[in-house]
Amino acid sequence: MTRGIALAATFTADQIAAAAADRAARLDTAVVTAPYGQTVEPLLDPTSVLLANTGVNALLLRLEDLRGGLLDELLAALAAAPGRSTATWLIAVTPPSPRALGDRATAAWLTTAARRVADAVAALPGVHLMPTDDLAAHYGVPEVHDEYADRIAHLPYTDEFSSALADRVVRLAASTWRAPRKVVVLDCDDTLWSGLCGEAGPEGVEVGDGHRRVQEFLQDQRSRGKLLCLCSHNNTEDVHAVFDRHPGMALSLREITAQRIGWAPKPAYLGELAAELGLALSSFIFVDDDPVACASVRAQLPEVAVVEVDRDGGRAWRQLVHEPAFDQLAVTEEDRLRSDWYAAESHRKELLQSTKDYEEFLARCDIEVSLDRLTDLTLERAAQLTARTTQFTLTGSAWTVPELRAFLARSGTGWVVRVRDVFGDHGVVGLVLAEARDGVLDVPVFLLSCRMLNRRVDGAVLRLLCAEAISADCAEVRLHHESTRRNAPARHFVEQLTGTAVGPADPPGSADVVAADWAAGAVPAP
Repeated sequence: MTRGIALAATFTADQIAAAAADRAARLDTAVVTAPYGQTVEPLLDPTSVLLANTGVNALLLRLEDLRGGLLDELLAALAAAPGRSTATWLIAVTPPSPRALGDRATAAWLTTAARRVADAVAALPGVHLMPTDDLAAHYGVPEVHDEYADRIAHLPYTDEFSSALADRVVRLAASTWRAPRKVVVLDCDDTLWSGLCGEAGPEGVEVGDGHRRVQEFLQDQRSRGKLLCLCSHNNTEDVHAVFDRHPGMALSLREITAQRIGWAPKPAYLGELAAELGLALSSFIFVDDDPVACASVRAQLPEVAVVEVDRDGGRAWRQLVHEPAFDQLAVTEEDRLRSDWYAAESHRKELLQSTKDYEEFLARCDIEVSLDRLTDLTLERAAQLTARTTQFTLTGSAWTVPELRAFLARSGTGWVVRVRDVFGDHGVVGLVLAEARDGVLDVPVFLLSCRMLNRRVDGAVLRLLCAEAISADCAEVRLHHESTRRNAPARHFVEQLTGTAVGPADPPGSADVVAADWAAGAVPAP
């Protein structure tokens, strides 16, 4: 099997597989299953549906099925499986039966077993724990367990819960095959609260349980790396008064990265927000209750994901939790800090305005750039950068964690770029992949987060890369490049370096070779 979804479960999963196949077919993706009850064997057999798959493998584990030493065997096999596979792995601990929970000793064992699985997954790059404890609430499932079917056919879950499990597997699988959205732009009236703040005043609008759940969902999205912005037809002071004075508000203005409040068309406001944040509109999600506003954004900005929510907060919350645009499998430390970094951008702008020229600004920023070897600890972030970076990327190619691991295993070398400045530690903001071949350091990937543009970080990385080339007895560096719709900054970097124009007419797989000792000083560094 090539790229698709492969399922294995400790129980009969026919219902789940059928529901998953139905959903995956809409994505032109196939679903295959391992034989009944087999979870260890497919992790060991290189011809199994799991190890032959290059897409997403999902293991559904009802832990009570793994007593008697089977859990130890499974964890040992799982630890080795990612090294034999180029797939992304989802591990789901599914709900234990009421019978198992009713036995005190078994319940205690289940708690320990769940912790062991979580710890094992956390230590494996490219392997992710899929939550299931919120499925019943999110999907409105009245009954999770089917005790009769479990007893006669080892079918532990109702059709409704099986369908919910299948939907989550397919949605998370699909999220690994597209670039994640980075920005959530929010209307205010009848979206974050009920009522019109300009008419009812800050205490006159209502923040009921439903809209509070909407706000808590958005706070969770922020903790997962998404930037929250406001886009409202209102007076700024009226909106801010609700945030400041309404006792029911969960969201605070401190959690809002940028805002456009006024009376201009919302598509124009979205364009301004994209320019301010330096992010593509294709990374935006627009949330509004107004069908006219939603229709105008869809028509004028088709790259934006539009979520038209109900004015009822409870129904709006359910729409948001079922919206695929919010799906994101992996969350890195850099994701969690993204909003803080954008908040610090205002301080950088203040510093820039207080200096006499750009050279002084860079000097006062005190930028430090380092190249650290790519390891298991940074593989997830590296893969994320290849999927998300659109401006400073020489080729625009996206790599998965298994593909990165396979590249390193083939004698390739990878480095992550770390940057610190006077405002703090930016973490991992870039990636370089290289392979030494006959005295030439071949570089198929060179990318930097858009947050590092115009700070000469590219020149610093090139200088460090050339030093690595020389230490590896490579006199030359070959930089692969390919034009994309948005990578003009990367093309300009190559043009600076080579003196040759790079454009759409260049064939895929183009590359330029430069002398390592000369190139080290060819592009300005901080």
